[in-house]
Amino acid sequence: MFAARARPRAQLRRSAGASARAPGEGGELNVARILFVLLVVGAATTVHAPVEAVPGPVALAVDAPAQSFDREAPYDAKYHFVRIRYDGGGRFEGFRRRGGQMWAHDYDRAERNFLQILRETTYVPTQADGSNVMTFDDPELFKYPVAYIVEVGSWDPSQAEVEALGQYLLKGGFLIVDDTRDQRNYDNFEYQMQRALPEHTILPLDGEHAVYDSFFRVDPMAVIPPYGPRDFRYYAMFEDNDPEKRMMVVFNYNNDIAEYWEFSDQGYVSIPLTNEAFKLGVNYVVYAHTH
Repeated sequence: MFAARARPRAQLRRSAGASARAPGEGGELNVARILFVLLVVGAATTVHAPVEAVPGPVALAVDAPAQSFDREAPYDAKYHFVRIRYDGGGRFEGFRRRGGQMWAHDYDRAERNFLQILRETTYVPTQADGSNVMTFDDPELFKYPVAYIVEVGSWDPSQAEVEALGQYLLKGGFLIVDDTRDQRNYDNFEYQMQRALPEHTILPLDGEHAVYDSFFRVDPMAVIPPYGPRDFRYYAMFEDNDPEKRMMVVFNYNNDIAEYWEFSDQGYVSIPLTNEAFKLGVNYVVYAHTH
């Protein structure tokens, strides 16, 4: 699967079966500085004149023409943000003041902002001008080592989809599960994952796990839910149910880190909280590419 290059905290995976991790010097880059730039641009521009971020110092293209964002970005061996689409779940009324499918919550503003941060803070080759939306049974998914899914309480995959998901994870794929609240939704996710990986179990994720130190040092309990006090937790699934082996799935239960990403240029939430949510996302991507 895809291999890339990151800044000093991690050595990137060169093949699906090899992993390495460097002890931690550096890595504490100033995400807050970039968030400040995003906020300034969000206040100074309209949807018709968004910022364009380029490698190196953050560029404020306030008067630039509208930036295109390819929702079906062709494969180019870079990291792509891949969001999983699924049928069902009804309509999410009020989502961005219009009806929207549950899989599309925070789409695609969250992707746009997160990809800028990833490109500015790491050397992971990143496709920041587009993303992809796929189903689990799309053979093209196997080109991309990281997938992202939300609102899994509404997720009702076909047998073909769960079989493909199981193969994807066992062959080196990594799944980020976000924006899922309440026990009923957890129960549905657990049921569907048992269909995909019947020999595996969802386990609590310890705050000292390597994923929280894969690039930035992150305290996961500092990334509090954006929609008020909740009993939020982190879960994971590992190869052979062994927390010492590769993590295949990370589950932000009762939390929604992409909500912070989506509104990071709007000033709705504090920079420190948004900063930690971006760091957590960066860590997930770097971990997936180094293990």
